[in-house]
Amino acid sequence: MSIDLDVGQIGRTSSSRTFSSSYLWAALGWGLCVVILLGFSPRLFHIQEYFFFPLLGMAIFLCLIERKPLWIHARLLVPFICFVGWIAFTIPFSIDPWISLQEWQKVVAQLAVLYGTCLIVQEQRNEYFLRKVLPFFLVGAIACYTYSLLDFWDRGGNLFDRTIRAGFPKVSGADFTWLSTNALMVFPLFITGFLAVPSPWKRVMLGCGMLLSFLALVLSYSRGVWLACLIQIIVGGFLVHKRHAFRLLIIGIVVFLSVGVILGQLGLHRETFNPWTIKARLAVWSLSASDILDHPIVGVGYGVPILEKRHGQNIIELEAANPGIPDIPEKPHNWYLMVVTGAGLPGLALFLWLLAKVGFAIYEKWPKARTSSHRWLQMGVFLMVLGFSIRIFFEDSFGGSHSYLFWILVGTSVVLSNSQIEGDWNQPGHRSG
Repeated sequence: MSIDLDVGQIGRTSSSRTFSSSYLWAALGWGLCVVILLGFSPRLFHIQEYFFFPLLGMAIFLCLIERKPLWIHARLLVPFICFVGWIAFTIPFSIDPWISLQEWQKVVAQLAVLYGTCLIVQEQRNEYFLRKVLPFFLVGAIACYTYSLLDFWDRGGNLFDRTIRAGFPKVSGADFTWLSTNALMVFPLFITGFLAVPSPWKRVMLGCGMLLSFLALVLSYSRGVWLACLIQIIVGGFLVHKRHAFRLLIIGIVVFLSVGVILGQLGLHRETFNPWTIKARLAVWSLSASDILDHPIVGVGYGVPILEKRHGQNIIELEAANPGIPDIPEKPHNWYLMVVTGAGLPGLALFLWLLAKVGFAIYEKWPKARTSSHRWLQMGVFLMVLGFSIRIFFEDSFGGSHSYLFWILVGTSVVLSNSQIEGDWNQPGHRSG
């Protein structure tokens, strides 16, 4: 086998499988869908964690019972393990090893999510994504975005200014960063899902999901998300029809600039076009840049809280020296910068290697899928990875429920695409469902 998973022809189960274990694998598939559903509320993240790891334990137990190999030879796992190992190596050099240790444990949990997803999904039927995963994404998204948008209108939000932004309601206020990132991840899946399913009523439901996710994305007023979504649309157009990609790019740029000029002339969205947030980020990034120059190999300590720990006083001084910047963040607001500052240049190189492996693992195989529906869905996951990779350049939000959804989608896509290519779909008795 030439790609990502080669555990004795992915998807084939041991001949020792019993009738009851087939039902257990099917239950684990439904359990993974529940994990996805819990990912549509930041309040439920810890429940999502507690729910997933028993599923992982049960999957490992079933593999042992059926005498299946536990090691999945996935090309994605190699850079992931290297990244986890390097962060562990840098912990003793951190300015606060305890914080870095806690942040490292979160990365280990993400690795476990990818591994557990691969174990579970390889035992599911070929309809798993269409009949189970996608509907759960749709239900979760419609509930989440409807709740958030109703809260947005209730707080007085509108289309004419950025003062009030759509976000998931929390005690501390609406979390627009979480909502915008979540919508960015789901939006391309609904578009490609709409093209993948033949049923009219399913298309109506996915159309509703598309509309709500687009509204959540727009009304969160997150410019980094807008940019990422625009690139998703342009790249998606290029993948579907290369001839029209350049035309789509020009139209997108013209529309984007025209809307900006019109809003500026009407005096609307002044806060949106105010560059103070860019200046605030640049001020924080300059502090991180000095740390990179001083500690290029092992960094100053992995983790988002390290910046405030190291430069809390410097941030106060910057706010005093720059009255034109209302608020300088105490977080890096750039995941890549956080990684290189915390784990050094080798840490950044390993993380970029991991992201590149994820992208190429999906991109190389989605055109070869045997059915058009799975090609569309693989394309949606690829665009999700692309948009998310751009998003984390402007936010340090590769954690929590977003990271779980990310690795579940990646693991599911890689396993299903590999099984499609290997032609193991329709062999009777080899799948639980």
